[in-house]
Amino acid sequence: MNKPQARIFDGEIVLPDDGLAGKEKTLLGFEARYTRIRDQLRLLLNLDELSAWNKKHHGGKLALCALVAEQYPLVIFHGDVGTGKTATAECLANRLVTESGGEDSILFKLSNRVRGAGKVGEMGTLLSEAFQPAALAAASSRSSVRTG
Repeated sequence: MNKPQARIFDGEIVLPDDGLAGKEKTLLGFEARYTRIRDQLRLLLNLDELSAWNKKHHGGKLALCALVAEQYPLVIFHGDVGTGKTATAECLANRLVTESGGEDSILFKLSNRVRGAGKVGEMGTLLSEAFQPAALAAASSRSSVRTG
């Protein structure tokens, strides 16, 4: 791993991971959150199925489907410090990979250091650097998930 990435990532976890599978069992309310997020992501990641459904049931005229097709598959967690946002994101990524039968996926654990020291443009540069390993993983047919 090159030097700039070392300050951006706290680590990388190959998914699926048995430790994360066990950890999800300790998270209160995980199953309901997982189901809701999985269903939303499935909609955003399977746009061909959505388009086929729209054509079959609405003659392709349902404008909402075009709006959904423009959305990014992005999940944002909010809450106070210590409420389990990062643990939930890690376990969610692990379960998604497990259920999809994915192998050789990587969870990139983004560090708080990506915020930088307040220099102009520093955070943007660090975030751009953070996307490089994910893009390389995707190019090599490995799935990648970023949390932080």
